[in-house]
Amino acid sequence: MTTITDAPQEYRKTTLPNGLRVVACEMPHTRSVSISIFIGVGSRYEEGEEAGLSHFLEHLLFKGTKNRPDPVQISGAIEGTGGMLNAGTEQELTVYWCKVAQPHFDESLDLLVDMLRNSLFEQDSIDKERMVILEELAMINDYPGARVDSLIDEMLWPEHPLGRDIGGTKESVTAITRQMMLDHMDTYYSPSNVVISIAGNIPPAEVVAKVEELCADWPTASPNGWNPVTHTQSESQLRLEYRKTEQVHLTVALPGLGLQDPDRYALDLLSVALGEGMSSRLFVELREKRGLAYDVHSGVSHFQDTGAFIISAGVDPKRIYDAVETIMDQVREVRDGIPADELERAKQLVAGRLMLRMEDTRAVSSWMGGQEALMGDMMSVDEVVHQVNLVTPEEVQRVAGEILDTNRLNMAVVGPCRGRKRLEKLLRL
Repeated sequence: MTTITDAPQEYRKTTLPNGLRVVACEMPHTRSVSISIFIGVGSRYEEGEEAGLSHFLEHLLFKGTKNRPDPVQISGAIEGTGGMLNAGTEQELTVYWCKVAQPHFDESLDLLVDMLRNSLFEQDSIDKERMVILEELAMINDYPGARVDSLIDEMLWPEHPLGRDIGGTKESVTAITRQMMLDHMDTYYSPSNVVISIAGNIPPAEVVAKVEELCADWPTASPNGWNPVTHTQSESQLRLEYRKTEQVHLTVALPGLGLQDPDRYALDLLSVALGEGMSSRLFVELREKRGLAYDVHSGVSHFQDTGAFIISAGVDPKRIYDAVETIMDQVREVRDGIPADELERAKQLVAGRLMLRMEDTRAVSSWMGGQEALMGDMMSVDEVVHQVNLVTPEEVQRVAGEILDTNRLNMAVVGPCRGRKRLEKLLRL
């Protein structure tokens, strides 16, 4: 039994009359405050002609507001105090965040709210940023590692927004208009679809008072829902894209589990044992024993109603077949279960990582806000560690047997490799 625990962090949630949720955690031992504002929208909310709209909109919020028309007034306000300011668009969330020294909390929150409520969306800024995003998409496509990830997503979720690049396509980004952005803002950037998460050296009552001052008059609306996944895979798939690169980049993936699935902890632990860390099975076998790869790892992703179990590696083109065969061997072995002592080590790794993360105000802010935005509730680190500790070797074996199925295998390969038939023969469990 893993007994690692942390000093309890108290998460406080307040819902304003307009539906805006405020979550706060006071961390008196720190000198910083981190503010994360989560919007319940991402690429999976977009239709095909809107692909990339959430990401494009995120970029535009840094290009000037009614109160700060010059973009430098936005970036400079945070950077000038030594702080950090950024944003990110994912499949199911968009987040705007900053981390600043505690004395600069008030003006930093004012800035982020100003960006959300008063951005200008000037046509000239839209046209310039469109070119930037098109270059970003081209750059991503140039990287074999990023390209193999895109291919795997297309295989896991065909004809679905989760199978598209978050940034959209050249065609869809080119067609996005200012009115589409304004409509998207009106639909999704509404208090009932927003979580403001703040962690640091500031009392929760002060946090709520400041948010109320800035957001009490923010009118609410009813956002649209996300597109559910209905695809069921019935046979293994291989995508092979030839490129003249020094390495072959490969990813093996299987459909996984959603955020609310009670078996997700067992699957997480299976991934830890298989390929997370230098003592994992994949790392020891492929790198330490055989020298087949510099980097090899596994991981999981969890969305609202689906997920993925993923293994990635970069290998010498001459040794691609040995690497794939060894990966399949290791997956077959963990499908039969992992010993109790190995499972215990995986639990300790998961618990220890969480403990280390929670020392940082940015991590705590993200932890609270992400959970609240996606699930409408927050689990403490101790509660998660408790759930992890409850997982038994029998549960891991059962979940492994359900997930690690030959007919659910997907493999994407990008690099100087043309051996499709040989790879297809190896793609089995």
